[in-house]
Amino acid sequence: MKKKILKKKSKFLVITSINKPNKVINKYIKLCKEQNVEFVFVSDKKTPLFKNKNLKLLNLSIQQKLPFKFSKIIPYNCYARKNIGYLYSMHSGAEMIYETDDDNYPKLNFFNQQIKKLKIYRINNKGYINIYNFFTQSKDNIWPRGYPLSKIINQTKKILIFKKSKRYNFPVIQRLCDGNPDVDAIYRLINKNIDIKFKKNLGYYANNKSYIPFNSQNTIWDKSVFPLMYLPTYCTMRATDIWRSYIANYILNKLNMKILFTSPTAFQKRNFHNLFNDFKDEVPVYRDTEKIIEILETLNLYKSKKNLLKNLLICYEKLIENNFFHKKEMKLIKMWCSDINRIDKYFII
Repeated sequence: MKKKILKKKSKFLVITSINKPNKVINKYIKLCKEQNVEFVFVSDKKTPLFKNKNLKLLNLSIQQKLPFKFSKIIPYNCYARKNIGYLYSMHSGAEMIYETDDDNYPKLNFFNQQIKKLKIYRINNKGYINIYNFFTQSKDNIWPRGYPLSKIINQTKKILIFKKSKRYNFPVIQRLCDGNPDVDAIYRLINKNIDIKFKKNLGYYANNKSYIPFNSQNTIWDKSVFPLMYLPTYCTMRATDIWRSYIANYILNKLNMKILFTSPTAFQKRNFHNLFNDFKDEVPVYRDTEKIIEILETLNLYKSKKNLLKNLLICYEKLIENNFFHKKEMKLIKMWCSDINRIDKYFII
């Protein structure tokens, strides 16, 4: 009897959690097995000890044995330890990395969303864009976490100019989540019983003069932009993925590369959060996001994808210099860049 040859996995799913596998995790385990996706679970100090042969468990002991300088120095008890899962996936041959959280239930199309079947449009608005406007009815007043508060009242009208697009090569794809989606604490404090259903079968991308925040809850990253996955450590948990998104957005704008936002492929049934703690952790986002963009726009970046690591270092050096991150962040970002350079020599430092 011939031995079955297993197809090499090119898609990886990365989740970090302080909980042992729940119903959501078990659904991803089932989907990953069906779709030949490697499931990487990154533990932290608070994560209960468990074993599961159906996923790649990176517990603290295994993390210390990985061939990455970064995993030896990143602090415990922080969401940014998810970076270790990204590095592991890159090192293991990932061509595409999916990421989500343990309270986002996957829909059946989570791993096989047909981008070519979506109605994809280009948004010609400039500046900050409330992407939720394009997936909801005009009566809905909803905005994503990270959207500047100063723009909520005076935001540009929902529809300016749309152009049907035939372009389907997007290195970053942010898929929305139905149910209790990613909104900020202010929205949650003034709205009860949140249950949102976004429009189906749509996709939008923007021009190079615009900014749209995106999260780490339901995002796909292509190998060509893996360096931009870096989640900063020395900021609040409610800021890390948002500021990552703005930095990535700025760098991709300079390289004429697009981020696609699509209809939901997951449903969020949100874990318990203390909303006042969330609010406190989001204050830096409310206060500093627009200042960060102003500073980034003063920088001169390299115009080639092979220089993504250099561009990332340029951005963080300037932001650390202006006290948006602690100076300790510089050591981490340098180790991140060094590890990626060893994994893939295409990216130079």
